[in-house]
Order: sequence, then C-alpha cells, then structure tokens
Amino acid sequence: MMQRPTVAACAGLVVLLHACIAWAQTNHEIDVMIEAWQLPEAIAAVEKFEDQNPGAVGHSSYLRAKIAFFEGRYDEALQRLDQALTQVERADWQELRELIAATKEVTKDHEVHRSPRGYFEISIPPGKDRVLLGYAFEALDRAYEALADELGYRPATPVRVEVYDHTSVLAKVSILTEEEIRTSGTIALCKYNRLMITSPKALMRGYGWVDTLVHEYVHYVINQRTANRVPIWMHEGLAKFLERRWRGPDAHRMAPSSEWLLQKRVKEGNLITFAQMHPSMAKLPSQEDAAVAFAEVYAAMEYLREKAGPGAFKRVLDLIADGEEATTAFAAVLGVSFPEFERQWRLALKERPPIDYPEGQGYEEKLVFKDDASAKTELSQIQQPQARDHLNLGQMLQARGRASAAVVEYQKAVHLMGEQNPMLQTRLAQSLLAAGRPQEALDALVPIRDTFPSYVSTWIQLGRAAYELGKYPDARDYLEEAARINPFDPEVHERLAMVYDKLGQPARAQQSRDFVSLVQ
Repeated sequence: MMQRPTVAACAGLVVLLHACIAWAQTNHEIDVMIEAWQLPEAIAAVEKFEDQNPGAVGHSSYLRAKIAFFEGRYDEALQRLDQALTQVERADWQELRELIAATKEVTKDHEVHRSPRGYFEISIPPGKDRVLLGYAFEALDRAYEALADELGYRPATPVRVEVYDHTSVLAKVSILTEEEIRTSGTIALCKYNRLMITSPKALMRGYGWVDTLVHEYVHYVINQRTANRVPIWMHEGLAKFLERRWRGPDAHRMAPSSEWLLQKRVKEGNLITFAQMHPSMAKLPSQEDAAVAFAEVYAAMEYLREKAGPGAFKRVLDLIADGEEATTAFAAVLGVSFPEFERQWRLALKERPPIDYPEGQGYEEKLVFKDDASAKTELSQIQQPQARDHLNLGQMLQARGRASAAVVEYQKAVHLMGEQNPMLQTRLAQSLLAAGRPQEALDALVPIRDTFPSYVSTWIQLGRAAYELGKYPDARDYLEEAARINPFDPEVHERLAMVYDKLGQPARAQQSRDFVSLVQ
C-alpha cells in the first residue's frame, strides 16, 4: 500500500517549486537584460543570483556564457556554456552554443584594430581587408561624436565591429540564412552587442559599405539608449536617415532609385506596412520590397523632423527610455495620435515632388554578388538592340586603343538612350579622357553622379577628369568616395597616390601605393 506524503514533505515540495519558479523568473529577467545589452546590470544581477542560489551552477554558467558572448569573449563563452550543458540539457542553450562556436571559428584568425580616438575596435580577416580600416575609422569616429549630438547618447567604448569575407559567413554568425541575406540585400547587422558587416570584396562592384557601417552604429546607439525597446520600422528609419550624419548635419538624403521606387509603389497602392517589416527587413521577400520599406521609414523620419524640428529624434528616444511605448512616444513628439500620424504621413507620401528617374535604361541599383551565376552582364541589360550594338563596338574600339572612334560609337548610343545609363556614360568618359578631352569627360559624368551614387566607376572617372584638369582637391574627394564603395579596385589607390602627391601629402601617397600592392 502506497504511503501518502506527509505535510512536511508536501511543504518541502512547495518550497522547491517556488524556488524553481523564482529561478526561472530571475533567469528570464537577466536574459532580457543581456538581450537589451544592459550588460553591467546583467552582471550585477548574476552575482546576486549566485549569492542567493549557490547550487544553481547550470543556470549561472549559462548566463555568464551569454554575457561573455555579448562582450566578445568567445573562448570563455564556449567553456562556460559547456559547463552549463553538463548540468542542464536545453535545446535553446545548445543552439546558442552552436552560434558561439561558429563565431569563434569564423573570427579565430582575425586581426583586431582600434580606431584613432579609441571609440571602435574592428576585427577583420587578415590580408586585403586592412584596406578598409582607415575609411571605416574616419566615418565611425566622426559618427560617434555626431550621433552623440543628434541622439544625446555616448555608448561605452570601444564598440566592437566584425567584418566577414562573405554572406555565407554572415549567415553562420547570425539569425539569417544566406538566402534571406541575398534576397533582401541585407549584408550587415547590429546584433549581439556588435556591428557585423560583409566585406565589399564579396560584391562585384562593392557597395556603400562605409555608410552601411554607420547605419549599423545608429542601431547600436538606439539599442543601448532604449534597452532595445524600439520597433523595427522606427529603428530602420532612424538608421537610414542618420547613416550619412558623419558627413555633416544636413548630409541625409534618399537615393533617387529609392525615391522613384517609393513613388511608384505609392501609386500602385502597394506599400509595405510597418507590421510587415517585423521582425527584420531581411525577412522581406525581395531586394525591391526591402528597398521600398527603407524608403518608407526614411520618409517617416523625414516627416517627423520636418514637423517637430531637429531635436525630434532625441525627444522620441528620451520618452522611450523613460518607459513610454514607442508609437506613443513618436506620436507625442508630433502632437497627434499615432493613427493620425499614419494618415497624414500617407497623404504626404502622395505629395512628394516627382522625380525624373531613368527607368528602363538598363541599370538597376541593386547588390550584385561575385558568385551570383544568374547576374546579368551590364551590356546584356541594355534593352535597345541598336544602342547595345554601338556600345559593344565602342568597347571593342576602346580596348584596341582607338579612343576617338570609341567616343563616336558611345555618342551614337547616347543619342538613342539619353545620358542616364552609368555604364555608357563612364565608358564615354574613359574614352574622352584617353582622347585628351577631360572637361567633356567631366560633363558626361554629371548626369549620373547623383542619380546612381553607388556606381563606383563614375567616381573613379570623375577623379581622373578632375586630376587632368588640375582640380586636385576635387579629385581626392571623388576617389575617396570610390574607396568608400569598392576599395579593392587597385585603380582607386593608384590614382589617389597621384593626387596626394600633387596635394603635398607624401605619407598618404605612400599608403595608397601600399594599398595597390595589398589589393592586387
């Protein structure tokens, strides 16, 4: 006959149950702190938990492993998590272990460099990626100061940055799949208390990686400022609007391709809702959907700033940091309800000044990965057969050193297509330069410089033309912009070396020559 438990035994079970519930609640609360990057607070809470629960070795080791991971100490994180798993078997802990192990493996040979002001620490693969450092440090150190003014917050330093060789590596160390990364064009993240970015060497023509780095740093500031309580649409809107803030207080702009796409989708009634942007822009089904979503949230921040003034972003974040719900804070700064903001903002989207964008000219502003077998050649994207023939013939003549004859063929293509295809205009400029006509080359590039700001060849040819015309400061600015898109093109550094020599900067000229050898 089974004995009934005594009252004392039942009381003991109740005490144990309450202890388990308390452990679970405390663990969850500390986990939330870590996920919100409140690491000093999390460490203090773990120490208190350990004092009160000396037998909870597994849970304590797990929490300290996660803190170590978020602080970039991957060896320690792995050791502590292995210790935790010997005490407690949990699937989510095992998943975290796999992530930490992958991150440790990916970064085991990385070099770590500190920015001149000490604000940032960048971990890069050895070799060619050293060319990124100067440009990254310039923008990030400036961004640290500029965003402190804009958002009223200075994170503890150094802020960690990791650069990865390929999108497949970013997928290994994040919550994203490589398919999601390529489909949406998301090649950088702010996650796990660090900035994570794919090297521009993984793309055919590079990309605006410097502004992208600053974009991720804006996310970092917002996360730290508000304990990660800002919704994705507001996060991305602020990051998109402020990604060029390091260049100056009024440097923000929406790319013409994004403006055109936004207006197109407004007319079609096919916008992305704020809810669809959750949990990540990277989960959207195409690069176009991601681009229009970024354009929408940029426009939302632009609207907020126009209506509420330059300090609007800081006021919103202050309210959120003080405990206000994000949409309520946003609406309060505007002085209307959130539904009323959405109504007025959607009306404002319909009233944006129309943009003259060269749709269908054979070029799209999208990321092109080096290993994408499906990517079309630029020439094959030209839809007009006759123009394509002239362009092809021009390229053949150019390759044979017959610059003046190539100019004639390219000008025939321009006559058919207009002056809005970046490949055609840069080819024309190259041939004009070879024919000794630098001013005409410069003039040929003006129509596309601002329309296609990420087309790196434009900036290289602008640098060449300005150099030939003796405009050395302009040439420097153009070529440095090229490096902020594709610093792995040796021509960028060859020409920068020449410009720095003319500007009387021999140390920078030598560094550029060193970069030529590095990236070849």
